[in-house]
Amino acid sequence: MKIKNYLTQILTLTCLLWLAASPDIHAQQRKAIIEDKTHYSEVFKETRDVRLILPPDYYQHPERRYPVIYYFHGNAGRFNGPAEGEVSRSGEARYYDEFNGNFERCGPDPLDNFATYVAGNDVIIAKWDGYVPAQYPRPYDIAPVKEDRQFVDYFPEFVRYVDSHYRTNANRESRAVSGLSMGGFMSMLVASKYPHMLSSASFFCPSASFTVGPKALQIYTPFKEMGRNFVGLPIRMHLGSKDFLRQHDQEIDQAYKTLELNYESWHYGIGYFRGFHNAVNIQSQFDFHMHYFRMPLAKPEKWHHIDVFPNFSVWNYAIKSDRKIPGFTLLDDVRREGFSVHTKQWLPDGPAVPDLNVNLTTDSIYTPNTAFELIQLEVPTRKITRANVRSDAKGRIQWKGSGLQTNVGLYKTGDAGHITLATYTLNKQMPGLGDVVTLNPLLFNKGGAAVDSVRMELIAQDEDMEVISPAITVGKLVQGALYEKTGFEIRSRNASLDRAKLKLILTYHGKKDHFLLEVPFYSPEATLVSFAVADGRSMNLELEKQTRVGEGNGDGVANPGEWISIFTKSDLDSLHDFGLQVYTEDRYVAMNKRRMLFFGRNDWSGAQRLTSQVQISPDCPDGHEIRFYGIYEYPKNGNTRRDSHGAHSFIRETKRVAFTVKVKK
Repeated sequence: MKIKNYLTQILTLTCLLWLAASPDIHAQQRKAIIEDKTHYSEVFKETRDVRLILPPDYYQHPERRYPVIYYFHGNAGRFNGPAEGEVSRSGEARYYDEFNGNFERCGPDPLDNFATYVAGNDVIIAKWDGYVPAQYPRPYDIAPVKEDRQFVDYFPEFVRYVDSHYRTNANRESRAVSGLSMGGFMSMLVASKYPHMLSSASFFCPSASFTVGPKALQIYTPFKEMGRNFVGLPIRMHLGSKDFLRQHDQEIDQAYKTLELNYESWHYGIGYFRGFHNAVNIQSQFDFHMHYFRMPLAKPEKWHHIDVFPNFSVWNYAIKSDRKIPGFTLLDDVRREGFSVHTKQWLPDGPAVPDLNVNLTTDSIYTPNTAFELIQLEVPTRKITRANVRSDAKGRIQWKGSGLQTNVGLYKTGDAGHITLATYTLNKQMPGLGDVVTLNPLLFNKGGAAVDSVRMELIAQDEDMEVISPAITVGKLVQGALYEKTGFEIRSRNASLDRAKLKLILTYHGKKDHFLLEVPFYSPEATLVSFAVADGRSMNLELEKQTRVGEGNGDGVANPGEWISIFTKSDLDSLHDFGLQVYTEDRYVAMNKRRMLFFGRNDWSGAQRLTSQVQISPDCPDGHEIRFYGIYEYPKNGNTRRDSHGAHSFIRETKRVAFTVKVKK
């Protein structure tokens, strides 16, 4: 009997030790609390659905507060998953919340879902409903914007609802966003618009671009070009090797790795859902957020921002404009010493928005009720102006300007000099492969005193870019001085390099500052022989079908004064016309007045085909030949919907070509 009792005690002790060493067992046995609620939205003027996933002991510990991950569903999803519990077109399913275990659908981990994660972690997951009745299964009223339902305007209201009804840590450091597919795009959009509200953001197989913005000003918004919005905000992306969006996401991945962001990516193969489009490895994605809940980053000392809305607020800076056409407002190098403001009609290289008034109010970072000197450089004209300004009672300073690129400095008497990179110039307008090009940085001392000397160092961020003369030292720059006499020699090593990424490091007065540059290259890989001039003639497009493009007599011949676009057929599709983005140095084409047309693609990736429209100068002589460089793309896989792994044919081929257009009167 004693032996039996002894064995029982040993067995009990062993079990207790095993349980103590396996804390995850307790988490797996407990179930997260799932609550579906409704609230009235002042933004939408209607009742909206939400789902909250709470820790199992949420109501047992009223003293505890929790961080929140805001999760955005994808196409055909809802806040609670599809009603029938099956996988939707985006791969989103109810079992993301409560269960899965279907290897074909989700991958190898049967517990890779939201409820399991919340059961083992002190965090709340909040899911909004992107449902738009007239457009379902497409959520969020984007691509195109039909009803002007702005979910980015709704997000702060959603946060206020969650913070006021649940025990959250209601601060930036305890907030994150995540999403799948179209929800991944919304996570990018929300995070890029409100980095000051979040500690981190993540994206599962995100759509990389959509048409968004106010209904009357909606425009194609490619996140490949907006990575610097995430300065100071850690971001993470999951990419599937067979995902139908993989090419778009791989381009974002490559671009963001050159921008010196706090960015990481996780690439998964056929072991997870066959590498297809889904939210897999939820644990590692959300562990990323938990890490930054515990160790949030401080507000960045300098930041950058691009916004599609004419009026917006970011990092406590308020911007208002009277923009009446689609476009973007760009803030660069924003810090205590000043900022740069400009506009573009499209990304990445559109001209400035004309006839625009912009008002900017800074954050409360200046001494209240104090006089400051304001110096500003209108970059295109090199015109410098000065003004006396005064901070208000809250320490804010107001500035008024235009849509032209303007670099502004703010200082008090006795402040040190401050050197910034205003822009750069090239000695060759359209450099190509192998050309040795001189890049001249335009330095601007917008601080309060002279700087004795400045060391400039140029570093290539792309392996296909060569910097021949990497370092230069320049002499004294007096207060308000411009300097662009000295340049760096650079060279492209690869014909496929469209835009070289470089970093300029400035060292002066014991401090270093860096600036990222993008330099375009124009290297044709072939001569385009067969093409059509659209001068008011009908073209057969993928989605729009027969569409009149251009302005002219429609005879397919470039005449002086006509607005033309260039189209060609693809190697795999002879039925449709594919438009080109075109560039030229010819003096009879005003490239700064060019337009951009956005045409649909025969897929649901959200991407569009960009097609340039340029005007032949009315005084162009008869018989003049205009040499163009052009880029176009077309579906690589023809009409094949998906391969044996379920990968859709959203892969495209890009062609870089040269061609000549002859003008006739």
